[in-house]
Amino acid sequence: MTVHFGHRPLFAEKNFAQKALEWAKSRQEMVAVTGIVLLLLAVGIPYYQHNQAQAERDAQGVLNLGQYYLHASVDPKNGPFKTELEKQQQALQTFQRIITDYSGTQTAKVARYYVAKSQYQMGQFTQAYSSFDSASQGLKDTPLGDQAFLGKVLSLEAENQLGPATTLSETFLKEHGDSFMAPEIRLNLADLYLKAQNKDKALEQLKWVAQNFADSDWGKEASRRLESLKS
Repeated sequence: MTVHFGHRPLFAEKNFAQKALEWAKSRQEMVAVTGIVLLLLAVGIPYYQHNQAQAERDAQGVLNLGQYYLHASVDPKNGPFKTELEKQQQALQTFQRIITDYSGTQTAKVARYYVAKSQYQMGQFTQAYSSFDSASQGLKDTPLGDQAFLGKVLSLEAENQLGPATTLSETFLKEHGDSFMAPEIRLNLADLYLKAQNKDKALEQLKWVAQNFADSDWGKEASRRLESLKS
């Protein structure tokens, strides 16, 4: 005679428990490893997140220091910097430190832009182009990423690579014509066209900026250049 509890045979419950115990014993190593992995995840993920958050805060602090250097005054007698070069070198070293010490943070991507900016100011145009390129990719589809793209153009232009600078500008406007940087890039592109003796294309860019950004500084600058070209 079988005894039932809640319509379930007692011997079936014992049989299930016994099988489960036998299964666990036969797989003790796997069960132990699984338990360890789960424990590591439970402890490790919050620990990693905490460390990342702390690294981000530390990196931001260093970034603020670098930006302070960029805006610090240059005074041959009283400092804090006696030459512009000294200031840019200190800022560059500070931003590079972020990339080295906090490479996995979002702030490191921002620091790459400022590294490029410092390199450009110091006349290191080849290095600046490379850094601007990395920054534009790491900060893609952000305002700073678009500024980094313009930095690439200006770096090429500074090395008299006018053809590649023109092509790069045209590509940007084709792919990101609605960017807030579009007016400035169009003005710069107009200059590149003029240097290539292509006045018609230069006028086209200037008219576009003057019409679409009439009330902005860019629009007013475009209008001024149009008047200058007419005279």
